[in-house]
Amino acid sequence: MIEGHDILCFAPGPWEDIWRNRHQIMTRLARANRVLYIEPWPYLRPTLRKLRDGRIRLAELAGPCLEQVNPNLHVYRPARWAPRAGRSPLASVAEAIYMVLLRSAIRRLRFCEPILWLFLPDMAVFAGRFGEKLVIYHMVDEYTGYSGVSEAWRPVMRRMEAQLARVADLVFVSSPTLLESKRSLNEHMLWVANAVDFDTFASAAVGRDGLPPDLANLPSPIMGYVGAINEKVDLSLLVSLAATFPAWSLVLAGPVRVSDSGNRSALEVLQGMPNVHFLGQKDVTLVPKYISAFDVCLLPYRINEWTRHIDSLKLYEYLACGKPVVATNVPAAQRFSDVVSVAESSAAFVAAVRDGLRGDDAELQAKRRGVAAQNTWERRIDAISAMIEERLSERREPGDRAEKER
Repeated sequence: MIEGHDILCFAPGPWEDIWRNRHQIMTRLARANRVLYIEPWPYLRPTLRKLRDGRIRLAELAGPCLEQVNPNLHVYRPARWAPRAGRSPLASVAEAIYMVLLRSAIRRLRFCEPILWLFLPDMAVFAGRFGEKLVIYHMVDEYTGYSGVSEAWRPVMRRMEAQLARVADLVFVSSPTLLESKRSLNEHMLWVANAVDFDTFASAAVGRDGLPPDLANLPSPIMGYVGAINEKVDLSLLVSLAATFPAWSLVLAGPVRVSDSGNRSALEVLQGMPNVHFLGQKDVTLVPKYISAFDVCLLPYRINEWTRHIDSLKLYEYLACGKPVVATNVPAAQRFSDVVSVAESSAAFVAAVRDGLRGDDAELQAKRRGVAAQNTWERRIDAISAMIEERLSERREPGDRAEKER
């Protein structure tokens, strides 16, 4: 692992969100480096909309806030009263306020020559502003495939992404499909797949007496999904699943963030089904216990541009618990088809869930755990660190920066 560096991580989501690869990577890097996890800079229009709708009170327009969450890891929450604006002159004023406040927090921490770790295409604005010694762009999704991104905005995002990739010293991508589609943007690109905290998940087995309280009285078997319930999840498929097995419990543990009309209609049906249980977001420390309580684990993704490039973190966690996994036909599941049941249709998905329960045994469980054991965060950190050290060494060579700037 790299050691002794200061890292500014400009994250795409809050620290208290569902734990994703950025949480796993930064907590581990903080064991030997200092990390400032910078939560998203809120945009003006959404902030005004939330204020108007009563989702934000005037008293909540506070900040900034600097909080220590681990010995070497701090979280910075930008001031909500100075949101990011899209047009000048307001955009320039907002940016100036944001930079003054953020730099003040960085000075308090005595960070020097940091590594800049950026996650979204619109973060090129931060490159070159902090005396950084290395700029990393970490792509975890095909961002233009997100629901809600309009056709008009997609080419804008692509241009922003290309700009950021050009100024980055190093680009990480989370899936082979992203590597293939983005490799022309930067010659220093590394595929860094997601992984698992293997020891924690592999040792999380619970008996009926050790079940989380909100699972203790549910009829078994339990079909389960852990993660954000959003537009990538095929809720209509889950309706069919729950209807086919009315005596089984379907558990969905995660925040619900559904906006499109088709998925909202399916969501309403699911919420009215007696064997479907929405349990909300779970603390990261509890997630292993929930997965270990499932009899069959689900990866019910829609097939679209977003999910074709995704690398599902929960897939590794399911396998580390030794559980049968049934997935739709997305590339992330195809890579593990020897230990994951990949279904090409809704009917095949439902049948695979039944077969996964009937055909499970100790040998299969050990095989799944064996695959997960080869995909640990420690291995990913080693690969990341080696690439960072290589690029830092190259940057120290005379002429490297001049060549980059040409």
